[in-house]
Amino acid sequence: MPVRAYDIVDLTERYKADSHGFFLNVKRWKKFKSKHRLDWQKTRFEAANVSAIPSERGIYAFTLELSPTKLPAHGYIMYVGITGNTSSSNLRRRYAQYLRELSDPKGRPRVVFMLNKWNGDLFFNFVPLPKQSVDLDKLEKAMLDAIIPPINQRDFNAEIASARKAAF
Repeated sequence: MPVRAYDIVDLTERYKADSHGFFLNVKRWKKFKSKHRLDWQKTRFEAANVSAIPSERGIYAFTLELSPTKLPAHGYIMYVGITGNTSSSNLRRRYAQYLRELSDPKGRPRVVFMLNKWNGDLFFNFVPLPKQSVDLDKLEKAMLDAIIPPINQRDFNAEIASARKAAF
């Protein structure tokens, strides 16, 4: 019997441990529209950058990216959220809450996992939308339904929510 140069069981278990599901439907992505100008800004998610985040309401997204890298530009939208729609919170406060959640294992499990698993490779993308006339809930739902980020669990439309629950 030939001797393997590697342990296929161990290799497969390690492969599965790093496998994650992503929704890749370009037609759905193209359907995303917004009547608001969305000038995305981004910063690497780390404590030193908290002052770069404005104290305004808005929408944000965590992306997983390697930068710098010798690979072509790429990344995944992992999570989408809003802040300041129905509270006095803002993008900077929300950013600071995520920094605290990074070291709090009692936080939201999927978010804590994301923040710790890819710590150092996450970027905080944001769009300040200070006008109260901007319906952040509606904008968030439209973005969630188009992208279906893997960490988000709620706030999808009923069709998407049902399909997610039925999929395994």
